[in-house]
Amino acid sequence: MANEVRVWDGQEWRSGRLGIFEHQDQAAPGVPAIFDGSQWRQARPRPAEFPPHVGGVAASFTATDTATLALPAGVLLGDVVVSVCASYGDAEPTPEVARRPRATPLGGSVETEFDPLRMGYAMTLDPTKLHLKVSMFEWTPDKGESVTWRVSGAKDTNAVVMNLVYRQAETARLPADPLVDYSTAMGVDRHQLQPGTDHQSLYIAVALSRELTGARWPAGFTNPIDVFGAFGDMQVHMLAAHTVGAPSSPGLLQLDATVPELGVALITVPGRVNSDGHGVWILGDSVASTLGTTTYLE
Repeated sequence: MANEVRVWDGQEWRSGRLGIFEHQDQAAPGVPAIFDGSQWRQARPRPAEFPPHVGGVAASFTATDTATLALPAGVLLGDVVVSVCASYGDAEPTPEVARRPRATPLGGSVETEFDPLRMGYAMTLDPTKLHLKVSMFEWTPDKGESVTWRVSGAKDTNAVVMNLVYRQAETARLPADPLVDYSTAMGVDRHQLQPGTDHQSLYIAVALSRELTGARWPAGFTNPIDVFGAFGDMQVHMLAAHTVGAPSSPGLLQLDATVPELGVALITVPGRVNSDGHGVWILGDSVASTLGTTTYLE
């Protein structure tokens, strides 16, 4: 006869239910549970067509050969992290291979190497050699709480790093090259943004200037974030903002000063594929949102 679960109620033993203790809750056996860093779930969140941006941090680094920036608070299992690094020099920035201690059966610990990042290619602004490189990866606890970039090996190198987090992305469709497209310009105070692809479109702009203090994104852009850094006697300004993907340009990025050099990168955060194949209505877009041609009301 199998063991019987008995529970003492204060007066007598009664038949009980076998359970397992997980974190702070008791759960029935056989029910799959995943701890996402905040709560227990029976499955990962269902991907959304437009994965929402849930957090972002940015910082500049001076007089160091590596730049380490913590991830935004509240990152959960299955979130997608987009880490962006702009640095000046002859070498492109690359992610540092993280090392985390792992306990051994005989005591002590050994260092386990892993590289959590999917590498994209770099955008380079000639002739200044300002590099912009992007990495995109699915976050799990073994990825750690920060991202470290190796910028050039020179102690006088400056860098600007931005970490952005997205939830409900389609992690099975993360691109090997996060940088979908980029364009550069010289001596401009505005720039026509390149057409998006689909899902959540992230635009990253990097400008070199002595006078730039801000910029205005087209209507419909959300969650803007920016950071300043110094490169010699120039200053770099990194800006980011989001909009839904569309097959036409979302409009002009307007700067408040003429900049000697400007680079704009487009990154797509993949989401759930829209099964109806119809476009998304974008207010004010007379090209991508033409009723009956590119968009349909349901």
